[in-house]
Amino acid sequence: MIQRKYRFIIIICIFLGFCINIDESEPDTPIATFESELLQNSLSNNSIDYLIITIDDFKDALEPLAIWKSQKGLFFKIETISNINHTFAGRNLPERIKNCITSYHQNNNTQWILLAGDHQHIPSQYIRIYDNYSRDGDYISCDSYYSDLDHNWDLNDDGLWGTYQDEFDFEAEVFVGRLTANNEYELEILVQKIINYEKSPLIGEWMTDALYASSILAFNQDWNYDNMVDYNETDGNRFNNFLQQYLPDNWSSTIIALNTGLKSSDYSYDLSLNYENFKNVINDGCNFVSVSTHGGITRMMYEEWTIDNDKDMLFDYTNDPIFENGTAIDESEWKYLVDTYNFILESQNDKLGVYFLDSCNTGTFDYSFLSTSGWVYEDCLAEYFLKNVAISCIASSYVTWAEDQWYEREHGGWFSGGLAFRFWEQIFQHTQSGRALAFAKADYINDRNNSTEPNDYPEWEDKVLKQYNLFGDPEVNIWTKIPKKLTMYELINSEPSTTFQVIADGNLIENCTVTLTKDDVIYWKGYTSNKGLIEIPFSKDKLNILIITASKINYVPYQIGIPDNNNSNSIPSYNTLIFIVTLISFVSISIIINLYCKKLNNE
Repeated sequence: MIQRKYRFIIIICIFLGFCINIDESEPDTPIATFESELLQNSLSNNSIDYLIITIDDFKDALEPLAIWKSQKGLFFKIETISNINHTFAGRNLPERIKNCITSYHQNNNTQWILLAGDHQHIPSQYIRIYDNYSRDGDYISCDSYYSDLDHNWDLNDDGLWGTYQDEFDFEAEVFVGRLTANNEYELEILVQKIINYEKSPLIGEWMTDALYASSILAFNQDWNYDNMVDYNETDGNRFNNFLQQYLPDNWSSTIIALNTGLKSSDYSYDLSLNYENFKNVINDGCNFVSVSTHGGITRMMYEEWTIDNDKDMLFDYTNDPIFENGTAIDESEWKYLVDTYNFILESQNDKLGVYFLDSCNTGTFDYSFLSTSGWVYEDCLAEYFLKNVAISCIASSYVTWAEDQWYEREHGGWFSGGLAFRFWEQIFQHTQSGRALAFAKADYINDRNNSTEPNDYPEWEDKVLKQYNLFGDPEVNIWTKIPKKLTMYELINSEPSTTFQVIADGNLIENCTVTLTKDDVIYWKGYTSNKGLIEIPFSKDKLNILIITASKINYVPYQIGIPDNNNSNSIPSYNTLIFIVTLISFVSISIIINLYCKKLNNE
């Protein structure tokens, strides 16, 4: 008769034997060999799609972004300013940076450039301009200098870049944006916002909401006491009503315009222009925001007409206020729409939008002043938006120019408003801010070259096009509709490949990018067929050491193999399956032993 304690010992020994057999297998050797082969495969690819230029202290903060770019299928490289100074020639740092970018574009087909750091880390090139307006100097910060690689912006070597004696155009060879962080902590936050925006957005109606805010930029003016109009009213809300008509049918919008003081907007609007209304709409979440007001480095403001001394409803000046220093006779009050010192803007749950600021100086990211403790680099308004409510922001580095007597036509007009119209037109076509801004500038030049309309101020247009820069990652895929979530299903697992199908909301997804990555290295990349199918040339057990990512524009990506990620799954590992089989076998044998022991006891 077999006693119970011996029966228990026998069962434990059998189970341990199974476990030992599992542990004695050596999965590390084939996996290590497999990984080595993949790495050799990956390194043979000479492409560098995405180049990050930064300082040494910021490299660690950018590593999560590099990993995410790899998972999307982009080969990347982080290049430091210290290495650029050592490796590339140039009369100043911007010229050396441009030579670096040119080298990567020519030798590695680089398309995307991220300048990660503020002006004191990665400066823009100062471009000479001739707009006959001395109040903001003769130079502007111009990142378009970095995107035009086939022209010499200082052809005559006089140390003045971008003059009419030089070569330049707005046909971008690469797409440039900058993350203007002052320190590593700020950069870490910006990087995480980008990743969250693309990987795990808060899906909702806000993704198809637009906000248009504007002031009356100039009232009807009388410059010589004759009660006649010398300058016609410029109402930004007229342009915003025009812009609203080009939204897709499934989008909604809110228009904020001036309706206080002696003169209100003559065009339709939803809310009165003030900080509270502007803040509330942004805090609730809106995807596209276009603002046309007066501006400063840290603020946007609007003019409210309070007193009309001669009751003629013409705002009286002693002379032309812009070019002849005329002073106001009638009275007005200036109010802040946004002021970074006193007002707070924040977006709930990272409902980050795309902003175009048609206002002077809001992108002056090189602003600094000397304090008792040294130089202080203060955030301009575009940087403030980027760090609080925007995924990307387009703004002018100095004084910008609006079109006098703007009126509705198909191409959207000229100067800053015309560039804004073309940008919003392009963002729906290309869904990436870097492409949209570059193509908007190129489209502007093409329209101007084919236009019969007079061009009385070409220097002003030149300044507008050069000084609007992108704050943000140029490659981020902007949501232009409410996205569906991608899902991957394994269909066939047969050595030496595994076939998956990608779907979203029950629909098969064609041309979806699928990658295999580990850390920041791409080991394999492919695209789904018209039936959503993709055959990955590795068996399931080998896929366990890699991350599988499926991504497509305007779809929430799907990932397999990332632990502790709510939007991912894991393929069961080979050892896990063996353990499950072992456990089932153990239970079965235990039952058999118990039955046999009972039989012996009965006998």
